[in-house]
Amino acid sequence: MSQKRKRPGGLGRYSILPRTALAIFLVTVIAGKSGLAAGPEARLNQYAGRLRPALAAFFDVLRGDEPEKAPETHLPAGQLVYESAAPALPEKPKAEADDVRSLTIDGASGEYQGGGDVYVRNDTDYAIDIPALLASPDKVRLSGDRVQVLIMHTHGTEAYAMTDDSRYTPSDADRTTDSRFNVLRVGQEICDILNARGIKTVHSETLNDSPAYAGSYSRALEDISKYIKDNPSIKLVLDVHRDAMVTSSGVKYKAVADIGGEQAAQMMLVCGTDAGGLVHDGWRDNLCFQLKLQQRINGRYPELMRPLNLRAARFNQHVTPGSMLLEVGTSGNTLEEALRSARLFADVLADMLLERR
Repeated sequence: MSQKRKRPGGLGRYSILPRTALAIFLVTVIAGKSGLAAGPEARLNQYAGRLRPALAAFFDVLRGDEPEKAPETHLPAGQLVYESAAPALPEKPKAEADDVRSLTIDGASGEYQGGGDVYVRNDTDYAIDIPALLASPDKVRLSGDRVQVLIMHTHGTEAYAMTDDSRYTPSDADRTTDSRFNVLRVGQEICDILNARGIKTVHSETLNDSPAYAGSYSRALEDISKYIKDNPSIKLVLDVHRDAMVTSSGVKYKAVADIGGEQAAQMMLVCGTDAGGLVHDGWRDNLCFQLKLQQRINGRYPELMRPLNLRAARFNQHVTPGSMLLEVGTSGNTLEEALRSARLFADVLADMLLERR
């Protein structure tokens, strides 16, 4: 179905070594490259900021933790930065009020693999055969009358551009703990529609990124595990996020699609793999289902879905064959645009799932 071109090194194979020895080795390498080892003691403070985050990330991998998306308030200056993989920006994007600019991200630029309604940005070393995956059976099937779908949020405080109808008190830049205005509101919209369509769905309102952002994916896994323990009938886990495209000068980009004359937030599926070193043997099954869903949505609502992003991290998608991470718009989109897209997504997803009873 898909072939592996080259497996990234990863640290999993070295987990039998003492952590202390590995830490010493890492510090030695970083210090040597930076010139710290040969410099005077006074230079320690200059490089301490580099060593501490590197060691923290190193031990996160040893523990099996997922990488975090960097909050846009802590991104490096002087460049255009993204929480997800960066698309190609048009030379002259349409200017909007308050330094928010619109763009539509599709596969027409030629930088994505695929064609028609299905495009993939592959940020792994895996080779994938999109036609073969679309033609292959997947493992997402509904059964019985118990809970079938879990909707949850690793980064639940992610919020949207404020409007007169959606003003909130920020807990951080473009974030709020008020569930009326963050991605929990989007998740609830999808949950309500699936339940109305006869697909029993539960929605976790746990804010796994509050009060601390670091460790969100570890806490999200605990959240998912609790729901599956209480509802072993769950077949699909949907982790709803909001993306961000922000320049160092504060200009935001909103990803949009014209749907029936109304502006909707573009969405993007992010499919995790085992390329980062964490166990995830079923990622191809997840990818198979997600490609079919993207094809169905874009076939009905052209350009509503951005190219699927295949990533090295697994994003807790090893739990069920139906696990998905959905980015609904960016911080430049409004909540109203995000809710419009969420309703369209939920209806198409419901159609697909009801065909699989």
